[in-house]
Amino acid sequence: MTRCISWSMTVLLALLLAACGFQLRGLEPSSAHPLPFTSLYIDSTSSIAGEVRSRLALDPRIKLKTSANEAEAVLRILGEDKLRDILTIDRSGQTNEYRFTYIVTAQLYMHGAPIDEPIVLRQFRTMTYSDNSILGKSQEEDLLWTDMRKDVAQLLLYRLSSDRMVKAAASAAAGVTAPVRGPDAGSQP
Repeated sequence: MTRCISWSMTVLLALLLAACGFQLRGLEPSSAHPLPFTSLYIDSTSSIAGEVRSRLALDPRIKLKTSANEAEAVLRILGEDKLRDILTIDRSGQTNEYRFTYIVTAQLYMHGAPIDEPIVLRQFRTMTYSDNSILGKSQEEDLLWTDMRKDVAQLLLYRLSSDRMVKAAASAAAGVTAPVRGPDAGSQP
């Protein structure tokens, strides 16, 4: 009897969620901003490049190419840095917290010319630390790095689809050189 009630409650909950329009978050071509290209070659073998490839594979509007000659645009990962700094220590000099910094620098090229300035993305995470649970903290650190890599890949796609990048790509395609904004020309999107 309890299985029947449990099963019917699960079905009822699923129907209620479907009725209210609940949907898992993901990359939906209709809601995502269009990227300024239809084919892309990612010029890198870094871990962030693999994450970007897997996210772009979900978008049917973008074709990933195996060589730069076949692609309309080339995304080069210029740098990928992982920094692990001690954030706090206790009175005895033992580490209490670490700060992890993940920095990715990328540049988009279309028809051999760079589009706008290089994109620099940073993610930060903090983790408490204890010598008593070294194995657990090592696994937590690995999860934090994976989470930061996924976040940076998503941010990179957002930056590539920004209005500024789309305008710069359109100017490059038309043969007009867009003025490069310096750091004092305002905030970047």
